[in-house]
Amino acid sequence: MKKWVFWSAMCTVSLVNGAFFVGGSAGVMGRGIAGTDNQASLLFIPVLWLMAIWVLAALNLCTLLAGIQMEKGRTIHPLEVFHLSGLSRRAKVSRAGFFLAAGLLMLFGYALFAPDMPWAIGYALSGGLLLLFLNAWIRAFAQRVAYQ
Repeated sequence: MKKWVFWSAMCTVSLVNGAFFVGGSAGVMGRGIAGTDNQASLLFIPVLWLMAIWVLAALNLCTLLAGIQMEKGRTIHPLEVFHLSGLSRRAKVSRAGFFLAAGLLMLFGYALFAPDMPWAIGYALSGGLLLLFLNAWIRAFAQRVAYQ
């Protein structure tokens, strides 16, 4: 995928992930949390939405700036992370660590909204896809820095 097409897809996935976060947390805010004495604490959720907007904007801006520094016509392969043949032992361990961390973060994302199954699945899967995109983007940027 060309870098700007890839960047556009990555930004779209980040916005979809944010939308799943807002939708899932709005559901939690609407129904409350069973066994919680202070339901008023749920009013803090809109503050989390503002923070999420800021984080997504910062993330997309940082990736845009990194993309500007990459060479023109750069191609990025998001599924390359799954190709383990020919890698050193250290690189394989590093990728296994990425898979483990991504899996744990997806599990945590699912657990946040587990009572609302569609929101939970959407948030976990879009978060995992965003991590995959970010990993590929960082690797492409690191290659640019290594060859200068």
